[in-house]
Amino acid sequence: MTPRHQRSIHIRIDSLPALPATVSRVMAVTADPECGISDLMRAIQPDQSMCSALLQLANSAFFGLPSQVGSLDRALVVLGQEEVKNIVIGKALFAAFPKMSGSNREKLGLFWEHSFTCGLAAKIIADHFHLSGNEFFIAGLIHDIGRLAMLMEFPHDYPLLQELADPNHFHNPGQEQLQFATSHDVVGRQLAEHWRLPGQLVAAIGYHHNPEVAPAHRRYPLIMQVADILSLLYCCADISGPWDAEKIFADFLPETQPLWARHGLYWQSGEPGNWFSALQEQREKKEDILRIFVAS
Repeated sequence: MTPRHQRSIHIRIDSLPALPATVSRVMAVTADPECGISDLMRAIQPDQSMCSALLQLANSAFFGLPSQVGSLDRALVVLGQEEVKNIVIGKALFAAFPKMSGSNREKLGLFWEHSFTCGLAAKIIADHFHLSGNEFFIAGLIHDIGRLAMLMEFPHDYPLLQELADPNHFHNPGQEQLQFATSHDVVGRQLAEHWRLPGQLVAAIGYHHNPEVAPAHRRYPLIMQVADILSLLYCCADISGPWDAEKIFADFLPETQPLWARHGLYWQSGEPGNWFSALQEQREKKEDILRIFVAS
């Protein structure tokens, strides 16, 4: 690949349409302290698919609400504005890319499986640190959108599932750079900025392979890097349990623990194994959430 391919992917990003009007309306409402639930209701109501997804998610065990929610306005109240904003962004990004055909359609399904598992791992880790777990879930869900943009531009050449096929690969930015004159995290960051996503999501998408250089919101790419690897380990048949996960972290990311400590995230050496065990326990139970996001 040559710089011409880099230019072509950047042209692709610039030519992508804006996210649905629902996203713009919701982001505007949630950014305005003078707006309330009634404004949020008016922003979402025209989008029936989004209304349905919000109701289903509000009634899912994922959000742990104490009782069934029967109306959209009640769902918005119990979820809260920030939660609704994150759900709307996540749902819209699933729908932002054209449906793939042939082998790429199967690859895309596996890709979203990995992304969903990464989101769940990010939520587990964030909850451990008493952070906003559901916001980290959405960040994990969309952390690899740069891969989809590259697949659209290079449908016959881009190895969408390389890391799943070779778990010891994890991420080799040099190889991706050599083939395509750019990398999926760079493309993802440009895409997130093009769509004017919140800064913490830009950081999670654009710096999850090198969180130490993120200019802001550094906790997001730090957690996303580890969640990404836990998801890859979960998808690998050769990884059987937390001890294997611990060894991977010791071998591949020995600097992770002190880097996290510098940003106020302190954990013991056994924690990645505990997070992996929690991921194994929860992953299949949460499958219905993935179906809600991918539904048209």
